Amino acid sequence: MDTEQKILCEAAELFLKSGYAAVSISMITDAVGITKPTLYHYFPDKETLFAAVVCKKLELAGTHIQRGIAKGGSVRQRLIFLATGFFHHAAMSMQQLMRDVDEQLRPDLTQRVHLTLHRAIVKPLQDLIQEGVEQGEVRAQAEQIPILVELWLGMLDTLAKHCCKETDVEEIERLVEMAVTVFMDGIAKEGCHMRTEE
Repeated sequence: MDTEQKILCEAAELFLKSGYAAVSISMITDAVGITKPTLYHYFPDKETLFAAVVCKKLELAGTHIQRGIAKGGSVRQRLIFLATGFFHHAAMSMQQLMRDVDEQLRPDLTQRVHLTLHRAIVKPLQDLIQEGVEQGEVRAQAEQIPILVELWLGMLDTLAKHCCKETDVEEIERLVEMAVTVFMDGIAKEGCHMRTEE
């Protein structure tokens, strides 16, 4: 592994464990075993390094998502695959990670991260749900699809708080089943319909 990749790897571990504000450049250089000038040769500042780490993580997640979508099968089957991967690999709350991006990074880096998030994760999920609508598996209007993707990601992020490296396979399967069932079927008892006041 070359120096740049070592920096990204060690910085990712520190940022994902502690968040942006708690990690110093000294902590990263100590973890990699390099000097600050060496780090600054590759990354001009902490913000740029953090943005690179987040974009790399989003790209890796996007690769998993694209692989899962390409597997074929029903939308439900593909969501099961995606949720399982999410719970096995979620190292930090996505909401917290993006909050750090929005609060800590300058606008050009924030935009870069958000574009990567959209391209790698949001757009493929929107396409999957649109495919489900076209096949009659998902009930949604076109304008609802972005909101449904936000709901899906938010639900996974919330449920991932119940996972850790020691979480057993059965618990992950239970969380996956819960996420996919709630997303695809809702939480109402079968035969119960929501009534609105007139």
